[in-house]
Amino acid sequence: MRSAEGQELAALVIDLGYKFAEHPKDLTRDQINFLMAARAFRAEQAEQARLAEEGITRIVVKEE
Repeated sequence: MRSAEGQELAALVIDLGYKFAEHPKDLTRDQINFLMAARAFRAEQAEQARLAEEGITRIVVKEE
């Protein structure tokens, strides 16, 4: 989700309603995992923006 391509695809899916399949039951496990990760990433970005508006700075350390 952090790559430019991943963010673009996430925007198409989340913001513009692009569908991977006709019905949710037709989604593959990889597509479901991508959608869940994209949604979580977008929610994390929104939370960081909200905190920044309140003047709160968080430092996030992640090991990959």
